[in-house]
Amino acid sequence: MNAMSAANSPSAKRRAPAGDVVRKLPFVRDDAALVVGLRAGEAWARAALFDRYAPVVERILRRILGHDRRVDFADLIHDAFVQALASIDALRDAEALPAWMQTIAARTAYRAIRARRLRRWLCFWEPNEIPEIVDPGIDPDVLEAHQRTYAILDALPAALRVAFALRHIEGMELEQVAEILSVSRSTAKRRIARAEQRFARAAERDPALRPWLVEGGRWTT
Repeated sequence: MNAMSAANSPSAKRRAPAGDVVRKLPFVRDDAALVVGLRAGEAWARAALFDRYAPVVERILRRILGHDRRVDFADLIHDAFVQALASIDALRDAEALPAWMQTIAARTAYRAIRARRLRRWLCFWEPNEIPEIVDPGIDPDVLEAHQRTYAILDALPAALRVAFALRHIEGMELEQVAEILSVSRSTAKRRIARAEQRFARAAERDPALRPWLVEGGRWTT
């Protein structure tokens, strides 16, 4: 079969449209191209934004909220991306997209905390115990410390809890915490310090968390 007949063969004709489609698909090289596509309302850009940043958003939400069985993380992730798409024109610098998505995630978590506290008067509608699936490979002491940590964080004001979680659980530097919270460095530092003090006082009274503290009541994890 010569080259001309091969190109005109039925199998080649069936493959050609797929190749044409592939060539037309946009290739996202960086966040700048992604932001341009988002501002243009391109469907591929919305899909790419989710694929690239959904893990980041979910991680921030879980760092702040823990593995709370009362929280629908799928809904919160959806809410965060709805907000991102609605406010994409407010993003001035495409290089700031990662921090911008972290900020949206943190604010989504903050609103979830506030909303949950407002609904606490309805808690009698919820079952007292909800079964929890636990990985049998997790150290029981670590699991208990994790659960007690978030029990203490539940008692903190939302602003202090978010600052503490970003600094000590997500491991962000102070400057990054301030950027995510849209506050000054000194304000972020004060919030973290206040959260640390309150957390340390509660942890010192908790047998599960006391071993994780060092001299002076500082949290080591």
